[in-house]
Amino acid sequence: MKLFIKKILLFILPIIIFVISIDSYLRNINSLYQEKNITLKKNADKIEVLILGNSHANYGVNPKFFNLYAFNTANLGQSIYFDKEITIRNLDLMKKLKYVLISLDYHSLYFSKQRGERNIWSYYGNGIKYPNENYFKANLSPLIFGYSPLISYSLIKKDLKSRWNRKKFNNYINFDTEAGVDKTDTIIQGFIGFTGTEEKSFNLNWYKNRISNFNKLITQSNEKKIVLDEINQLISTLKNNNITPIFFSTPTYKDYNLILDKSIIFQNDSIIKKICKENNIEFWDYAINNNFKKSDFFNPDHLNKKGAKKFSKLINKKLNDYIIN
Repeated sequence: MKLFIKKILLFILPIIIFVISIDSYLRNINSLYQEKNITLKKNADKIEVLILGNSHANYGVNPKFFNLYAFNTANLGQSIYFDKEITIRNLDLMKKLKYVLISLDYHSLYFSKQRGERNIWSYYGNGIKYPNENYFKANLSPLIFGYSPLISYSLIKKDLKSRWNRKKFNNYINFDTEAGVDKTDTIIQGFIGFTGTEEKSFNLNWYKNRISNFNKLITQSNEKKIVLDEINQLISTLKNNNITPIFFSTPTYKDYNLILDKSIIFQNDSIIKKICKENNIEFWDYAINNNFKKSDFFNPDHLNKKGAKKFSKLINKKLNDYIIN
């Protein structure tokens, strides 16, 4: 019996050591969530404009082109709940904050939880927990319960490659990004953008598949009331601190826009107009704007760096005019 137990321990022990080692490595890998969280806190006392939203705002608004010091805290798949929490938790640090630009696009009003495992992934980066969600297992082992073994393998592989490339390039970034982001770019004031245009995504099938996924999320959502409550909480907190909230939307490609469900667009427009009227808030809606050409987009619903520069200058002028008036 003792021999059997000994053999079991000899078999299990290397596995336990392996899991603990990988977990330790994963806990120390940088991410876009963590990068933005740390950089926001470091620069909080300078921030006058805060940009919130999901990937559309993340890739679409470059703070570099604002007259006021701006910071982009938008992120991939980020919901209004996390926009709200990031803002409120850092409010005391942002003594100069005057304006908060809140991105509202086609599907923003319909998800409070982040899709997939993003609630856990963002938690690893910024420490924000989603209500009533248990993070015990995620804390216990990122390898098994946080990222999954397959994603963990991918992250470690990319991180090791990044470490190697940082020996060759001075500005090689040390966190994972989506394909289309130049790894030798520098993240500035929370912004790092797409380079070029992904030609293969500009076709009818891509548009239909993308929009079908959004429509499914919207029609099956039971979180709309939760999201509206979160928006109202954010607005109330900002106004109580003499900070002006402003809604905006980023451009999407003209051919892609033709496939969007008009009833959903109408529904969104009605909801946003009601919130704006009740709270005396501006909505700068650029979702359907034919001044943005194919060369301004990485894919049909995300601007590239060229498009982000163009859009950011537009928003900056709009903000400057708003301040003067």
